[in-house]
Amino acid sequence: MGLFDSFRSSIDQGFNVQQSIMTIVIAAVLADGDIADEEALRIRAMCSLSPVFASNSGDQDKAVINFALNKNKQLGDQAVSSAGEGLSPELRETAFAFACDMVMADGFLGAGEEAFLENLVTSLNIASDRARAIIDVTLIRNRQ
Repeated sequence: MGLFDSFRSSIDQGFNVQQSIMTIVIAAVLADGDIADEEALRIRAMCSLSPVFASNSGDQDKAVINFALNKNKQLGDQAVSSAGEGLSPELRETAFAFACDMVMADGFLGAGEEAFLENLVTSLNIASDRARAIIDVTLIRNRQ
């Protein structure tokens, strides 16, 4: 445990649903170290098409994305666990599905991305059979 871990956890409560999901999605996109063009397009599409983000303006989407980027920079690996704490089990699955979609958007699942998804299943407490089903559907949706 680092010197500032307890301080960080005490100030990072209060993610709303959008911030939680986006923080997890951004962490997934950053798992391979960069944001590919296709991943950035998918984030924008996710905001446009998902009921979670449907009421947002473009500026509100940008604010949520910037929040998520900042949380990932500030908290590192702890960002995902902090973001997941306030989500219902159903929305944890939603966040996982979005994360899967993002990492598979560029047509390649790298070792870092695969490890991220495996850790995300544990962090979000998603049953392995449910996670496999989400991954299977994501693979089907992203066939080229």
